[in-house]
Amino acid sequence: MESVEVETAHGAPVSFIRAGRSWHAGAPPVRWFERVAWWETAQRAPKDGMLRIDAEVWMVQARIGHNQRSPLVTFELILGHDRESWSVRSMEAVAA
Repeated sequence: MESVEVETAHGAPVSFIRAGRSWHAGAPPVRWFERVAWWETAQRAPKDGMLRIDAEVWMVQARIGHNQRSPLVTFELILGHDRESWSVRSMEAVAA
């Protein structure tokens, strides 16, 4: 997954920078949580209780810059376990 810089408002992503381009939300973002398959990357659960079982995922429909003519592109952004880092899991163009 690709790391991105995200600006938030009340915890929700409102803009982000990806590959040097500024993207801005064109619709309210949608959040959900997914179980993390920790057993695929570790042989056993950590003993310190720091097991991360949920990932916070946001679907953001965004445009390049503030151009209302720019087509919306749907991104899935994942909030890191540190609650500060973000990454892009997927993106796809939205049909007009």
